[in-house]
Amino acid sequence: MARLLAGTADGIFCLTENRSTTEGTVPAPRFLARGARAVCALAAENAVWRRGAEGEWDCLNPRSVEEEVWAFAADPRLPGRFYLGVSPAMLYRSDDGGVTWLACESVRQIPGYETWTFPPPPHIPHIRSIAPDPAVTGGIYIGVEEGGVFRSPDGGRSWLSLNEGLYWDVHTVTPTPTARLYATTGGGFYRSDDGGDRWQHYDDGLDRGYTVTFAASAAAPERVYTAAAATPPPGWRNGANVVLYRSEDGGTHWQRLEQGLPAPFARMVGALVAEGEERVYAAVADTVYRSDDRGEHWQVQASGLPPIQALLPLPDDA
Repeated sequence: MARLLAGTADGIFCLTENRSTTEGTVPAPRFLARGARAVCALAAENAVWRRGAEGEWDCLNPRSVEEEVWAFAADPRLPGRFYLGVSPAMLYRSDDGGVTWLACESVRQIPGYETWTFPPPPHIPHIRSIAPDPAVTGGIYIGVEEGGVFRSPDGGRSWLSLNEGLYWDVHTVTPTPTARLYATTGGGFYRSDDGGDRWQHYDDGLDRGYTVTFAASAAAPERVYTAAAATPPPGWRNGANVVLYRSEDGGTHWQRLEQGLPAPFARMVGALVAEGEERVYAAVADTVYRSDDRGEHWQVQASGLPPIQALLPLPDDA
């Protein structure tokens, strides 16, 4: 039976096709990540929680960092390795499953660090996206809003700038086992086919330019999904005007996904997850939508939940 964890403003829910049940007492989990040996959540007060075999949750650290957290990720190949991205832009790393955290001070040495910014005052940039490198154990990519994409081959000790041709307002960066990288930005969707040396903008069929959430299918590497709004957030006062899209060729061409979905969404898609070859989940406000045919048709998996902030499919043995 497929199970999906939903992190909400009022705790964690475990969703199946027929019901939703609460798990533990984790307060306001904003992020969920599956590491090599454990599923963890980052919750209120930046507390790190770990899920047990029976769905129980234990607090590992009641306040991991003091800064505002924008990204949380786990390296699925290195037991105990987790990352936090914060504002002002800094990366933290844990090698003991989230119990203790160390700042990767090398981030401040990246050339151009002092020019990074953020549109709303006081214009403080943050690390918004963190993605372990599937091709290099210990490698990691970060996306800075606004600053660009950077790669570390050694867990955050040193960095390479990967920004030729890329719009620097980066929302997500997604590496693949090949040299291909994907990025969603405030200026649309970008792809690199040479490990980030050069980026190209693709918008065929993508009629909204503010791309945010993104998912790539591990089982079908060319199949990717994104959610995009017509304008940046200042234009969302009367609705965000968001549409979901799918590409079968790595983002070269895009198709709108509408059957069974609001058209458009009034709010940004908060979480987007591709599982296996066919299934994809999207969370918007209090509702989780599910498609079992690559986004061609959608149904409501759960509704009436507290505001949803994160999704994570569970493997059968979790």
